[in-house]
Parts: sequence; structure tokens; C-alpha cells
Amino acid sequence: MLYAAIVVLNTGPSGHEPLSPEYLNELVASLKSPALIAGISLPLLGLIASHLRSIQTKVQIETQQQQNTFSNYLAHRGQFNEFMQEEEPLKNISTISKWTLYGLLFPKAEDGNFEISPTLVSLFQSLPKRIENLRHDLESAKYNNRSMRAQIEKKIKDMEWDLREFTHADFSCDLNKEMFLCIQDKRIEKQIACIGALYECANFHSAQLEDSLLWEIQEKYVYCKTTISPQSMRERLLIWISNAALPKGLQPESEGEREQELKGKLLYENRCKGGNDREIVIIDEIAEVIKDNFDEEQLHTINRILPPVINIYLNNANTSALEHKPELDDQRQDGNTSES
Repeated sequence: MLYAAIVVLNTGPSGHEPLSPEYLNELVASLKSPALIAGISLPLLGLIASHLRSIQTKVQIETQQQQNTFSNYLAHRGQFNEFMQEEEPLKNISTISKWTLYGLLFPKAEDGNFEISPTLVSLFQSLPKRIENLRHDLESAKYNNRSMRAQIEKKIKDMEWDLREFTHADFSCDLNKEMFLCIQDKRIEKQIACIGALYECANFHSAQLEDSLLWEIQEKYVYCKTTISPQSMRERLLIWISNAALPKGLQPESEGEREQELKGKLLYENRCKGGNDREIVIIDEIAEVIKDNFDEEQLHTINRILPPVINIYLNNANTSALEHKPELDDQRQDGNTSES
């Protein structure tokens, strides 16, 4: 309005009579621009105010979402903490910090994404086939043959490397390095424990790893254990008998001390298999180890150092075998006669 009044007052010098048609035309022409501005100013102000309100609302929504995401994250961490304190799934397996493990299992938790690591899912999905391949190698491995050892150890180490990424577990074993199969047997047990612990931790809040996948992995591992255990036992027997009867290097122990030590180990192994000090249930394995690995000269030393109860069983087994041998020879002769 102030601008319009100024225009009216300044129109006089044109020489036209006030309120004449020429004067009014010139006045209207002078007022076109301020009238246009005045006409669109209110809608523009309305649009600007609406836009500012939209921006403010968006900021409020984003802030609320961030607060909800952070609250959910804290709640998820709290539940994980309670689970780890109550269940202790990694006890005697690893000393990894629970928050380090949490970050490895749920790498996007801070963003509100509580899905487990895709790397862990891929690991679980790959294990059945890898364990099956390991079992095939173990089937070809013999307790007194080193041909498959490098291949077996590589496959076990590869799986340990992947499990160590999430558990930081130590798979080393304090057994005698000569007991290769026994060491692998222990390492497989540790892997089974790690798999079970990771499964429980990953599924503590919701089932993200399928039960069927865990069962398949455990079943494959059991097959490996079933395959390696008989051979690892023979390996132990061979090493114990060899070290007691044919010691390498300087041995401060007397023969009597070595005999007592061997007796304790053999009877303990026998008890683990369901026998007792009077009933030897591993006599077939002992006889097989002695027969396949020692010559006649070494047998005299071995027989002298074996516990008496073991020797009695061995003698009975040999006598029984000799008694059955004529019967087998007669059967072979009868078979040859019938064929002719």
C-alpha cells in the first residue's frame, strides 16, 4: 500500500489532469507490478510454511526411527548378554569376549539389522560336504601308514581356520606328535563343540540357522569319529608298546617301570572300551598291532614287558587260532576234492 501511494503521488509530473482517463491509465500501468507481487505473495508464503513443516516432520520421524533402532539394539545386546551369562556356550572352548563374538555374529546390529553374518551361514552350509570329504580320507588312513596324513591335516586345518574366525578357539593338542590320528580325533571333538556353541549363540534370539543343518553337520562328524576312533586306538597301542619294549634314546626308567606304565595305559584303554582288569576286550586290537608291526626278535622283548593278564589272553587267542587251523585245512581239502 505504501508503494502504491508513492506511485500515485509521483504520477503528477506527467502533465495529465488528476483523475483524467490518461492519468488513470498511467496510474494503472504503474501499479501492475506491485499488484502482481501482492497477489502471489500470500500463496508463496503458504507454500514455504508448508515445506518447512514437512521438513520438520521428516526430521522428527528420522529422529524417532534412530531412537527406536538404538533402543532395539540395546535390547538385543542385553538379551545376548543374559544368554551368555546363563548358558556359557563357549565355556572350555574359547576365551573370546562376548561383545567381540556379538559383533562377529551380528555385524549390522547397530543399524537395526539382527540377521546373522552371511559368512557364518555360508560356513554352516559348506561343512556337510567338507566333513564328508574328510571322512573318505579317514577311511583310507591306517594307524601305521603316513600316506594320507598331509591331506587329512590340511582339511582339518581349513575348517579350524573358518571356525577360529568366529570363536578364536585354540585347536592345538598337547598329545605326543607321534599320535597323529589321536590328535585329529581330539581336534574333531573340538570342532563339534565349536559348531554347537556357534549354533546356540546365533539362534539365541530367533531361529536363523536351521536345526536340520546342525543335525546333518553333527551326523557327518559322528561318522568321522566312528571311522577314526578304531585306528587312533591302534595307533596309541602301537606307540605305547613300542616305547615300553623298544625305547628310543636314553631312557632313565627301568624295564620294570616301563612295564608298569604300559600296564596302566593298556588297562585304562581296556576299561574305556567296557572291560576290566580281568576281562580284556581289546585283545584282538593288541594282537593285530603286535603281529603287523614287530618281527620275531622284537616279539620276545614285547612278550616279556606286556602285563601277565594280556599275555594270558594273547596265548589263549593263539591257541584257539591253532586249534581252528586244522579244521580250516580239512575244509579246504574237502572243497578241493569235491571240485576234482
